[in-house]
Amino acid sequence: MEYVTNLMDVSVNPGEWARQREDEGWDVLSVADHFYTDHRPFPHVWVAVTAIAAATSNVKVTTSFVNNLLRSPVEVAQAALLLHKVSDGRFELGVGAGWAEGEIIDAGMDYPVPRDRAGMYIEAIQIVRSLITEGTCSFNGSYYSVNAKNLGPLGDEPPLLIGSVGGSRTVREVTPFLDRVEIKASSASTRGGKLDLQVMANIPESHLLSMIEKVQAIRPGIELGMFVLCNAGYDEFTKGLEQTMGDNLYGRFFGSPEKVAEGLKWLAEQGISRAQLSPFDDASLDRLAPLLL
Repeated sequence: MEYVTNLMDVSVNPGEWARQREDEGWDVLSVADHFYTDHRPFPHVWVAVTAIAAATSNVKVTTSFVNNLLRSPVEVAQAALLLHKVSDGRFELGVGAGWAEGEIIDAGMDYPVPRDRAGMYIEAIQIVRSLITEGTCSFNGSYYSVNAKNLGPLGDEPPLLIGSVGGSRTVREVTPFLDRVEIKASSASTRGGKLDLQVMANIPESHLLSMIEKVQAIRPGIELGMFVLCNAGYDEFTKGLEQTMGDNLYGRFFGSPEKVAEGLKWLAEQGISRAQLSPFDDASLDRLAPLLL
């Protein structure tokens, strides 16, 4: 199992944070793509991930995930190609459909209905795949019309393309273009454009197992990851989250560090080879590190 830790704190220096996490032994360092959420501001994804790549030498670097609603897929592919080069092949491009309605509306952009968000994402993944592989793309779809002719730099191998999938449509239509599938078992909890912990608490383990089965039916043997919202500790805040999550799927990832580590071990037993940890409390990573790394 590979463990991914996300930079979400704008008060820290990304390079210093990255060197510390690399020294601790984390497998992959990542940056999410938000302006802000209700809880915190976020670092700019491309600026932060570039600083992380420049400050490290061995750890893999990725985005989790570039928000398709914020950027052209051509720009995304261009950034990924250069980052792959300057990181000596350590960069992996993670792309997602985008879900946080508030920040999109606040920025003066349209927030598409779920059907259109999924449709845009499905088309964008195809465009990005073509551009990072060939440097060119001629595409005419319902949402994008692209005729890009000379993107680079192209290396011997393109950056790995990771896509976040949460519903049956994206599993079916995005998976064929990916090198790794990131299963977002919690997608039902963000369909309203905000994170709903009560909905997340009701997601059963059978939902994740069904998604794994569907992905493997389309791409047998493809590497699987999972975005894991979690919190590890003995404090009252964590205990409250643990109580909210109950005994369903996400209940495995809230509570004592030992309980969360066991939950992640269970994921590995189901065929998940990479866990992307997104704690409410950044100190959770320090508590989990001795048990995971």
